[in-house]
Amino acid sequence: MPKLATVFIISALAAIALWPAFQSPAAPQDEGTVLAYPELLLKGYLPYRDFENVTGPGNPLLLAIAYRAFGTSIFVERAVGMIYRLLIVVAIFGIAQRWKTVIAAASALVMATLLPATDLWANTWFAGVAFALCALWAMANESSTPRSFAAGVLAGVAVLCRHDLGLALGLASLPSFLSMNRRAKTAFIIGGIVGLAPLFYLMIALGPGQIVYSLFVFPVLKLNPGRHLSIADAKSELQVILAFHIIASVVNLCAGIVAVRDATTRARGRVLLGAAILGTGFLHYALERFDSGHAMNAALVPLALMPLSIFVLLTAFSKSLPVWMKAAAAILIAFTAVNAVLPRMTRYFYRGLSVTCRLAQPHQVSKPNEELGPGDKGTFIWRHGRAFPYGAANLAEAANKILAELERSSVPGQLFLVGPGDLRLTNYCDTYMYYLEPQLKPATYFLEMNPGSANAPGSRLARDIARADWVLLNRRWDFLIESNRSIQFGPNEPNETLRQDFDLWAEASEYLLYRNRRLRNAVMLPP
Repeated sequence: MPKLATVFIISALAAIALWPAFQSPAAPQDEGTVLAYPELLLKGYLPYRDFENVTGPGNPLLLAIAYRAFGTSIFVERAVGMIYRLLIVVAIFGIAQRWKTVIAAASALVMATLLPATDLWANTWFAGVAFALCALWAMANESSTPRSFAAGVLAGVAVLCRHDLGLALGLASLPSFLSMNRRAKTAFIIGGIVGLAPLFYLMIALGPGQIVYSLFVFPVLKLNPGRHLSIADAKSELQVILAFHIIASVVNLCAGIVAVRDATTRARGRVLLGAAILGTGFLHYALERFDSGHAMNAALVPLALMPLSIFVLLTAFSKSLPVWMKAAAAILIAFTAVNAVLPRMTRYFYRGLSVTCRLAQPHQVSKPNEELGPGDKGTFIWRHGRAFPYGAANLAEAANKILAELERSSVPGQLFLVGPGDLRLTNYCDTYMYYLEPQLKPATYFLEMNPGSANAPGSRLARDIARADWVLLNRRWDFLIESNRSIQFGPNEPNETLRQDFDLWAEASEYLLYRNRRLRNAVMLPP
């Protein structure tokens, strides 16, 4: 009971700190994909065949189940995102509880303190991390066949969500897997196959070649040069996060090895070593695109394990100190380091608690270039009973205006395409509009716009535009400048198709709405 009460209190603190994020502005493409893709699955569309997706199908499938049960809504989606984060908190506690409850509570609280800095949307990364940690936790009882099977299912689902976790999770599972008996090993492998079953189905339906291209060849060889951000160009605070990640990983690995070498702690040491290997393996996620989101998301697990790892090392090398003193020192060192080194990240936790408890008022951004802060509210628009929050009121007003005109002029079932203003630069787009306008059908494979794909030579984008009835472009995305290949122009054919086959129908701020000329005989005229 004390353990259950402790983990409940820490999870509640995390939920309270995350609560204001239900009202926070959303990322138009990033969060737009987790709003649009699961609904398309419910309508019979398949990823990699009907729309581009560079991650595994697990997260859209889980969200599709949630949308089927509770309706398609950004609030349902963010509730799933909160569940992912709370699972991470509970799994960290579960992994660390085999030492002392107070140490497990400290590790879980470090995670809870950092999670509000990650936004709340149902990011596929957090789905993968949550199920991976739960898999390691389930493997802690190596002699239990049911738990081994459950661990395999959880590991399979983790890889189904984030296939790039496969190598790190495989290595992290080895310390516990190698100590299992034959029945437990078999159960784990069968569970993994069950967890990956949807991917096997897609391989049969689409062919293994398409899956390998979409999940491995394209993201690594073609997309990465257009998304990669180098460490040298990053802000100093991100470089500090990376250094902290590496230091914490070394500490965790050392603690895991020390615990495994001691016969009295070997069984639980294998779990710690696995979690340490997993957290170290997350470095690839930070390095592939070194921005605030990737760097922080990758460092969460190594930082949360620090109280446990410091305690293990102090216990091994300071025999004379009382246990309570070692625990207090480990907790003090870890919490001081996290709050001192990452104050811009931990402030989201304290601000979230203050806003939810009404000790502080949430701020609503009103100016176009005003910086967003912890607990800030977005400006919502509602279309077809669906909500989407913008960072500033002027952006919401322009989007609301152009979508109102689209709904006035279009007919349900017509084909609709969203993109940037200059279709030679496909770095980003307003994917969420497919979610806000469910009565229209997507006209393109490229619901998200990725450099090296939608604007690649020979891309089908121009053909998709030609078949669309309505095209909505946002010139705002033409000015995204990064130090990678995303700034290189692709073919001009999509722009030429738009100019030849479409009329400009309406305009609102950065938005341009075009109608296909084959609809010129329609009675409806623009205002």
